[in-house]
Amino acid sequence: MRLEWCDIDLAGSFITVAPEKSKTATRRLVPIPANLAAWLTKFRRRSGPVWHRSEWNYARALNKTAKAAKVKLRDNGLRHSFASYRLAQVQDAAKVSLEMGNSPSMVFAAYRELVKPADAVKWFAVAPETPANVIPAPQAASA
Repeated sequence: MRLEWCDIDLAGSFITVAPEKSKTATRRLVPIPANLAAWLTKFRRRSGPVWHRSEWNYARALNKTAKAAKVKLRDNGLRHSFASYRLAQVQDAAKVSLEMGNSPSMVFAAYRELVKPADAVKWFAVAPETPANVIPAPQAASA
């Protein structure tokens, strides 16, 4: 809700989370995986907030999406899911803790071995559909 388009560097593949926009009041760089880049590119604006509607509209959209996907929402579920799948992907609690603004011990204790690496591959492959007449450019392997 606090991110603005100026915080997102698609060319550099990072989101800058400033201390005043962070839950932990610390600055960090969050990598943008290929699938997130595809979603951000689809909805990108020149400036302003990434989510330009109200919190109520966000909750409504999230609930609608969860219902369509037949998924039960949890508090901070997207953050917890990211942590679980990212840890399974990179196998490095220190790296994930830097990206999330948590301690390595918390990431290790809370998210270790909740997700299999093969499922992380699927999670980070969820992307918007591309037009049939466009051949997507190959993406560099992410760590």
